[in-house]
Amino acid sequence: MKILRTVLGDVPAENSGKILSHEHLLYGYPGAELDHRTVLDYSAAVDFVAGQVQRGMDGYGYGTIVDMTPPEVGRHPQFMVDVAKQTGMNVVAITGFFPERMGVPYYWRRQTVEELTEFFVKDLTEGMVFAWQQTPYRAGAIKIATGQESVTPKPSPLGPHGRHIHEVEDRVIRAAARAATQVGCAINTHIDPMDFEVTNPGREQLEILAEEGMDLAKVIIGHAFVPPQVEMMREILAMGANVQLDHVGIPWRVGSAEELDEAMANALVTLIDEGYLDNVVISFDRWFFNPRAGVTESDPQLLNEKVDLGYMFTSFVPRLKSKGVTDEQLDALMIHNPRRIFAIDV
Repeated sequence: MKILRTVLGDVPAENSGKILSHEHLLYGYPGAELDHRTVLDYSAAVDFVAGQVQRGMDGYGYGTIVDMTPPEVGRHPQFMVDVAKQTGMNVVAITGFFPERMGVPYYWRRQTVEELTEFFVKDLTEGMVFAWQQTPYRAGAIKIATGQESVTPKPSPLGPHGRHIHEVEDRVIRAAARAATQVGCAINTHIDPMDFEVTNPGREQLEILAEEGMDLAKVIIGHAFVPPQVEMMREILAMGANVQLDHVGIPWRVGSAEELDEAMANALVTLIDEGYLDNVVISFDRWFFNPRAGVTESDPQLLNEKVDLGYMFTSFVPRLKSKGVTDEQLDALMIHNPRRIFAIDV
């Protein structure tokens, strides 16, 4: 039987509805939880996020959200559970870490590949830990992340293993592959656009995963279209992995949302024409709630919160249809492909 492992338990994969493969219900950079200015009104935040989720379900048929927030960036199992209970949305949590330069807390940087593997497996099979307490809520996928995302973003230097991947990231990726193989779950990744200047970061991630025996058909390379690097995506797809079109309506280091949407749509049509329809998924990568919004309103990344879930169908889907993308192809991109990748055999 194929299931999606949600925070409320396993559900039949066929009940997925439309899947958003990379989102963040609650998000805060490492350390935000210590700031007096970001103290959370928990009930109000749950209601606020649940309202957005409900409108997305009722108006556009979203049925599953993969919350790609790692533990050090505000992953809150109970928050996900409460949103899921209030709305009926399937919420899939992840285990894993953010890039080494801005994530992977010191405690975990000291861990071996074997210890990291054990941590990931327990999150996936026993339940995630939050604020020193064990919860019964299990993760359903793993996140890996590389790149120099930070206060001063820059391309990643050449690392100790001959790739533009840091030493700790290398260990995390190897552990993720071992844990995903053991549990049978998917891996979704974060790459940084600045690394396109020095390498194909998705390929480098896949090389490590493959060295550890990961089934690359269960891997999604995130942010691959930001901006579109078609030749790099061809290289990733040729290895048997998948690519994610995200930041729909959200300009991340790339001009305007209009420019990015148009470039991503053209690249997607190219990949579909080349036979890669079954290896692409689509998401926003939006923040449903970030306590920082009340602290630094001028932060351009807060645009992530300002894109309505309807934008996919009021703006981006019409753009794709104008280029010849059909309803059946859209179902592949938003239902069948992510369902296949995130499903776990039990």
